[in-house]
Amino acid sequence: MYQTSALMEGVTVEPLDFPQMVLGEGPFWIESLQALMLADVFSNILRRNFFHTGRQQVLHLDSTGDPLDVVTAAIPVEGDPDLYVAAEGKHVSFLRWSARDPDVDNTTVKIVHTTKDFAFNDAKCDPQGRLWAGTVVPLDQNLIMLEVNTSGLYRMDSNFFVSKWATGSLTNGMEWSLDRKNFYFVESHTRVIYVFDYDDKSGAIRNQRVLFDYAKAGLEDQFPDGMTIDVDGNLWVASFGGHQVICVNPKTRQIIRRVHIPAKNVASVCWGGPDYSILFVTTGTLGMSEEEIEANPLSGGTFAVRGLGTRGLPAARFRLRSDQYQGQQVVV
Repeated sequence: MYQTSALMEGVTVEPLDFPQMVLGEGPFWIESLQALMLADVFSNILRRNFFHTGRQQVLHLDSTGDPLDVVTAAIPVEGDPDLYVAAEGKHVSFLRWSARDPDVDNTTVKIVHTTKDFAFNDAKCDPQGRLWAGTVVPLDQNLIMLEVNTSGLYRMDSNFFVSKWATGSLTNGMEWSLDRKNFYFVESHTRVIYVFDYDDKSGAIRNQRVLFDYAKAGLEDQFPDGMTIDVDGNLWVASFGGHQVICVNPKTRQIIRRVHIPAKNVASVCWGGPDYSILFVTTGTLGMSEEEIEANPLSGGTFAVRGLGTRGLPAARFRLRSDQYQGQQVVV
């Protein structure tokens, strides 16, 4: 375990039993299984770690040999413990994965939507169970964007209707305020967390404005990435390239806490554990040289942060319209 500085007094950061990953994304705590699930992006694998038993499950998704055979997020579907909706490459797909399946298994997905953008990235469900998924532009080997503002933020409703709500380049973390009046959204390219007005009934967002600017906060050497919210309404943001998770108060728009992570490229975060008081953190070695990885040997690892004095709430699941499910449109 790791403990650093007075600002982290009583806080521990523990490496978990996951392999080193080029990029770990989309952590999701599955309460019914007491398991942490995440996406091993460039291996096109979903991983689950069962906390009470130590069991690990690995699910390999379909592979065609295409460089875009990647999975970036998977979210359980409400009412069916074995059904998940996933963002994988250019597709939104459904897949089945049971705790009864072998520890290492393969699956065939059911594609329900294909984007014209380069590829999907982060995905999360709003409080009404609608799926929000952002896309990204292509990058070169040095992670330099080959184009800008050709990706976007999309919403898929329970009837699979997909609509576009924002334009971007490297769309990332998402969250909703506890009163369901605001939607928070990360654009990594501009190093900005945006806030929108959010209508919980219709799912509409409008009035985009800057909530927090990394450059103006002196964080020019890092990028906001995945994001989650605690019971106090504060945002916990993974800082890619910054060895840290920052906590931002949306009311004051100030950093109120920092958690040092012993890995350079911090990718995403979620709350979990029996009482949702553990902050799980994924990282990656993406874009790092061999020398950097040697100097940061825990990079690409997954961590559990305890002792933060706050907790999160269960993440929303995707809500299917009953006739879509009964009509077998997502049978896989």
